[in-house]
Amino acid sequence: MRKDFPLFKYRKTLHYLDNAATTQKPKVVIDTISGHLSKDNANTHRGIYDLSEQVTARVAASRKTIAGFVNADPLEIIFVRNTTEGMNQLANSLGKNFAQGSGNAGNIVVTEIEHHSNFVPWQELARSKGMEFRVARLDKESLLLESIAGLVDDKTRIVSFTAISNVTGAMLDVKKIVGDIRAKNPNTIIIVDAAQAIAHEKVDVKDWDVDFLCFSMHKIYGPLIGVVYGKKSLLERIHPFFYGGNMISTVTIEKSTWADLPEKFEAGTINGPAIIASAEAVKYLEGIGFAKTMAVEERLRAYTIKQLRAIPQVKILGHSKVKDPVHQITGYGPVISFTVDGVHPHDLATICNKHQVCIRAGHHCCQPFMHALGIAATARASLAFYNKKQDSDALITAIKDAIKTITR
Repeated sequence: MRKDFPLFKYRKTLHYLDNAATTQKPKVVIDTISGHLSKDNANTHRGIYDLSEQVTARVAASRKTIAGFVNADPLEIIFVRNTTEGMNQLANSLGKNFAQGSGNAGNIVVTEIEHHSNFVPWQELARSKGMEFRVARLDKESLLLESIAGLVDDKTRIVSFTAISNVTGAMLDVKKIVGDIRAKNPNTIIIVDAAQAIAHEKVDVKDWDVDFLCFSMHKIYGPLIGVVYGKKSLLERIHPFFYGGNMISTVTIEKSTWADLPEKFEAGTINGPAIIASAEAVKYLEGIGFAKTMAVEERLRAYTIKQLRAIPQVKILGHSKVKDPVHQITGYGPVISFTVDGVHPHDLATICNKHQVCIRAGHHCCQPFMHALGIAATARASLAFYNKKQDSDALITAIKDAIKTITR
């Protein structure tokens, strides 16, 4: 499968272990974008001429493909720039339904392990509306979360949480957590950040029974574009956040009315080439099959964890079997964060770069998580099915070089 990704042809000695940030693109995705711009480029929904109508039809077909990938109706799929924009659009759209500073404003629940894009928008919404902002805390030793549903009561308006941590790779039992929340308050709006999960497990929005879900195609071998899934009944009810062309039905001096779904939430010119190429990324991945990609990634994860644990100075975050009293964590995906005694993560990343090993170093847009652990940053290696054992071996060599260079 590695041969399907041109980057590895041109950079034969590169060890790319930053897949949680963005994945490499298979040739079929690259060729789709190039071919579209070369031979089929036109604006969607704009022209009464063949080229534009053909592009509009291809976008509609691609929306159907992506909807099928997560078991949604095409009308429930909204295209945005990325997961971050999706979360911000939801926070602002949902916030229009909340009265400002009312005595019964309610509360919003998130967790301490969230990416900033699934933390700050809800924090700001709570602050602006006078709502209580509740955070499920992290146990520093076990890295387990307190019960998310345990923070829900009859005044909880929104719960938003990640399906897989972008720091530790911890996989949350979304279906169970959603069920527990519904049992406490069936009217709570439940939102899931699937930015990491989308590439590493089969996401089924109907089975999970989530109200909204956001993910980015560039983390699943596609181009830079994001997707928001929302239950049709909710999308029809809430207000749009972005206004302009394409999302309107009528505009007069007195008022404006909105287009039907999904255009209601897609103001302006949408990124047709990226949408069409995203559908090809989905088809490519489905052609391989999740069973195969997940098996490869799990073997690589286990191999890498074993190699890292053999170095005394390395401390891995998570990836150990710990009894979860509330049964929220089911296991770990191929995202591994760690620290090295005496070596700052940024220094480690710099030395890794000399070995042509690409890792991420920093707080990973999860400062509350880092604060809970009492550290400023970690190094992170994240795997994809096109990685090889040699990539992990190169990482180990680079870590040993960093320890020898910096701590001698």
